[in-house]
Amino acid sequence: MLAVAAGVAAILLTPTAAYAEYYGAETDYAQSSAGPTGDYACATHTGVIACFKAYGDVIYVKDIMADGYAAVAEWSVRTDDPRSGSCVNKLTAGKWGVCNKNFVENQTLWLDGARYDSGEFVDGSPGANLIT
Repeated sequence: MLAVAAGVAAILLTPTAAYAEYYGAETDYAQSSAGPTGDYACATHTGVIACFKAYGDVIYVKDIMADGYAAVAEWSVRTDDPRSGSCVNKLTAGKWGVCNKNFVENQTLWLDGARYDSGEFVDGSPGANLIT
């Protein structure tokens, strides 16, 4: 029994090949949403609409193309304590998703849209879009 347990532990603790990651240090998976309302700014890319609403610090992302890829809003905030991350929409095409964040007020946010395949970057905006 001890040998079996040791064998299982060895398998579970053995390093595996590197796995894909989304952009930045923070990854959130979007919850279903009706989409942004009020004052917000958006960035678009093939198959993706990414929006930021400053009031409430929410990021919206919509998958607008049934292509099998996840729509991702990539963001970064460059402050004394810089942060970056992804809001991943794995809902079906045509659905809005939302990620609730908490950013330092009156900072600059960079936002862009991208498509990923199982965590592997496929394509994205040719440069981040400044959202103030």
